[in-house]
Amino acid sequence: MGALVRALTEKVLGKTWDALRSGIADSVVPGSGGIAMLGDSITHFGRWDLLFPDARTRNFGISGERSGHLLMRLDPLVRLKPDKVFILIGTNDLASGLKPDDIASNVDSLLGQLRNALPDAALHLQGVMPRARRYADRIRFLNAAYRDLASRHSAAFIDLFPVFDDGSGELDSRCTLDRLHLNGAGYARWRDALAAYV
Repeated sequence: MGALVRALTEKVLGKTWDALRSGIADSVVPGSGGIAMLGDSITHFGRWDLLFPDARTRNFGISGERSGHLLMRLDPLVRLKPDKVFILIGTNDLASGLKPDDIASNVDSLLGQLRNALPDAALHLQGVMPRARRYADRIRFLNAAYRDLASRHSAAFIDLFPVFDDGSGELDSRCTLDRLHLNGAGYARWRDALAAYV
């Protein structure tokens, strides 16, 4: 049943995703550099221009994205030739039932492609944030794999799990709207965690 719901959701949302991907691709000014924020809805909903007003941020977040989706839409980001890339991905993969090892394999490919295409860019792989407690062990396992992948691809690893953990493995209620997406306080906390890297 879960697979059917996911398939129907993707069919309904497919046109929206296509439009968002096309919009990002069409808005890229080749070679303009700056900082690319790549990820899912948590990235997508971030007002990076307000969070980092002195930085030239570009939002490449798209709601609902999983690691495999990112692999299909790297061309616009590569054309941008960003100076820095920040990646946050994996929570939707986990919710869809994808195993941490498979997510890590996708992210390994993602980092490899970015490193080959953008050898001078500073890559930053962020650990998956906590969400409902039932995901905590899988997120910790995935983040440990991310740490190793970041090292292998000469990327910085930014562990966001302890930044947002309420102490029980769940997303701190002061930072969230729904135990997944961030509120204003959550984005401020995320900004503070990234400030040294931006």
